[in-house]
Amino acid sequence: MTRPAFQIGPFAAPSPVLLAPMAGFTDAAMRRVCSRFGAGLTFTEMVNAAGVLHASDKTWHLLETLPGEGPVAAHLYGADPGVLGEAAGRVAATGRFVAVDLNAGCPVRKIASKGAGAALMRDPALAGRIVAAMHAATPLPITVKTRLGPRPDKVAVFELLDAVAAAGGAALTVHARFATQEHSGEVRLDLLAEVKRRSRIPVIGNGGVRRAGDIEAMFRETGVDAVMVAQAALGNPWIFQEAHFMKCDPEAGAKRDLDELRRVLQEHVDGTLELCRQIRSRHRLPARALPPEDAAAVTFRCQLFRYLRGLKGANYVRGRLHELRTLADIQRAVEGCLEREARYRALRLTPPERLTTMPAS
Repeated sequence: MTRPAFQIGPFAAPSPVLLAPMAGFTDAAMRRVCSRFGAGLTFTEMVNAAGVLHASDKTWHLLETLPGEGPVAAHLYGADPGVLGEAAGRVAATGRFVAVDLNAGCPVRKIASKGAGAALMRDPALAGRIVAAMHAATPLPITVKTRLGPRPDKVAVFELLDAVAAAGGAALTVHARFATQEHSGEVRLDLLAEVKRRSRIPVIGNGGVRRAGDIEAMFRETGVDAVMVAQAALGNPWIFQEAHFMKCDPEAGAKRDLDELRRVLQEHVDGTLELCRQIRSRHRLPARALPPEDAAAVTFRCQLFRYLRGLKGANYVRGRLHELRTLADIQRAVEGCLEREARYRALRLTPPERLTTMPAS
């Protein structure tokens, strides 16, 4: 089903299916692949606003983009309106981004314990002041990503919605779970639908998406303006294409053409190497930092088994990820897994009567 473009402020995303920010995953290489498959907007990993102001190379390399990426939003966290306002201005000044997003939902203790992330749900007034400061610092749209509330007996999203909208926020993303649930458990589409009903700014739905059919169900059951895909996109950029054309085959991954899988996986690896080389050329790295080729291998390992999941040999590769230290190691692991899967598929397609007459090898 073709849906209209998703609008936030002056920016119109070509598709209302978006790639969520995910720490350790949504770097420029992953974002570029997902954009090519139809993600209408992608988000950086979570970036510390204070690190932006301190000109930390460790922070700024998370804000690197690559040529050929689609539209990207910078995803910041923090709890100080002044810091976040100035950080939003500096990020916008790079010219790399179409929006700046505030994290108000991350349940990780080291984030929330400092008053950031999910802690902002407990103080909607502070969240509003932060959005106002960011909005004043840049003409880019300011969006916010949050959850339903701290815990199931404390729904806080409606107060946060009001504060964000009043402060000039351009859109609100709601992960339709509570902070205590982290990334599992029931997704409350009924509450998400109520947020959309009450909101005067666009609402983006998030949570519980495993396949393209879940995206359509969230649109249908909640009326949200866009849907944000997180873990389902790991190793599966095809989900954006499937969502666009509504190809909801639950076994699509297991049936994936192996040559296509090899090409896309290699595209992602090449992008990771390109990014590591770019980071090396632009930022001061520790003396112990790996050369770009080896850094790319280590960086890509967390993506690798997600591309291979469901294939014969994937579990073997996953159990030995720590042994894959070079791009050549990754290439051998990929080819070994794909060869095993190809043999398995060939046997499945061989008529039983032929199997009984085949000569022994």
